[in-house]
Amino acid sequence: MNQLTTIYVIFGLLLALVVFIGFPFIYKGMREIFKKTSFQTLGKSSKIRVIHQLNEAVTFLSREHIGAIITIQMKDNVEPYRTDGLIINANISASLIISLFNKKSPLHDGAIIIENDKITYVATYYKITDRSVDNRFGARHRAALGISDITDSVTIVTSEETGKISIVRNGKIKRVPLKSFQNELHKYLHAEQNKEE
Repeated sequence: MNQLTTIYVIFGLLLALVVFIGFPFIYKGMREIFKKTSFQTLGKSSKIRVIHQLNEAVTFLSREHIGAIITIQMKDNVEPYRTDGLIINANISASLIISLFNKKSPLHDGAIIIENDKITYVATYYKITDRSVDNRFGARHRAALGISDITDSVTIVTSEETGKISIVRNGKIKRVPLKSFQNELHKYLHAEQNKEE
């Protein structure tokens, strides 16, 4: 009986120790599971506005064959994986995006990062993926793949050569016709929310 009590006490202490040591990891894991994407934290009208402004900007960039890379931060923080660039924290607008990627702009190279409904960084760079990529895709697509390999971000790329639009997420490039871009973007940005519902 005494030996059984000792075993229970030791087991209880070990269990308490495991919970005590493991709690921060369990808590962090649970927070990650239930954390909303930065896009999900926006109200309905803000979400509509962001998608509309992006659609307007990408339509212009595509038609004018202006190369661009636009990353929308989701759950994972993109900042640790970027280099250079400027912090601007500006409200998202099609006219601002278009002017940033204008070839005469000193900030036209690199990517812009959108968090919630703000353009947080401009002229920033990502590590280009070292995976084998189809020759049709250039440096912008490779950079978009690079950031999509390590975060859950959604990146829009417009090709300077062809004007074609691609959406990159989870290490996959999807070519999107201009006429269906807005609907496709809506699907990508609401993917996490739809999974949870």
